[in-house]
Amino acid sequence: PAGTSLVWSSAPDFAQNRMPTTLGGVSVKINGKPAYVYFVSPDQVNVLAGLDTTTGTVNVEVTNGSQTSDPFPVLKNAASPSFFYFGATSYVAATHANGSLLGPTYMSAPGFPFTPAKPGETIVLYGSGFGITLGSLTEGAATQSGALPNLPAVTIGGKTATVAFAGVVAPGLYQFNVVVPALTSGEAAIQMRNGTLQTIGLIAIE
Repeated sequence: PAGTSLVWSSAPDFAQNRMPTTLGGVSVKINGKPAYVYFVSPDQVNVLAGLDTTTGTVNVEVTNGSQTSDPFPVLKNAASPSFFYFGATSYVAATHANGSLLGPTYMSAPGFPFTPAKPGETIVLYGSGFGITLGSLTEGAATQSGALPNLPAVTIGGKTATVAFAGVVAPGLYQFNVVVPALTSGEAAIQMRNGTLQTIGLIAIE
C-alpha cells in the first residue's frame, strides 16, 4: 500500500515456519517461481530468490494487487557474494563473539556502542549471496542453516585470517567466524574470496 513499509517479520507465514511470498499485496516471480518478499515500500521491493539452481538470464515479474509488471530480464548466478555494511559506510556488518557491535567507536549511538576488534580475536561477519551450503536447505522454510562446502579465503589488512565457520544461519543470511591476524590499530581492509568471486570492506582494529 502507498506510504507504508513492511518487513517480512510482520507476516503471519512465520507462525507456520514459512517465509512469505506475498507482503502487503506485493509478490515477485523469478524465472516463473515465487520469490520470498522481505521488504516492501512505495518505491522498493527486496526479495530472497528461491532454491532454483537455474543460472543465466531469467525473467522477473512484480505483482502489486491486480497489476503485474512486464517481465524484465536479470542475470542470475550460482553465487553473488557481498558483505552487509553498517549504513552507508564501508564497514562490514560485524560483531564480537559476545554479540556486541564491532566498528569504530565514533559510530556508537545511545544503546548501540561500537568497539574495534583486537588482534587474535574471533569476530563474526555477515553477508549474502555466497551460494548453496552442504546438506539440504528447505525451500520456503523460515529457519535455515548449513555450512558452505569450502571455507572462503579471507585477508584482513593484507594478512591471511583463519576462518573457523562459514555458512547460512537464517534465510539468506551468511555468517563467518574469522580470527583477526596480528595488526596495528586503525582501519583495516578486509577481503573475502569465494572461488573466483570476492567481496571487500573495512573493519576497525584496536
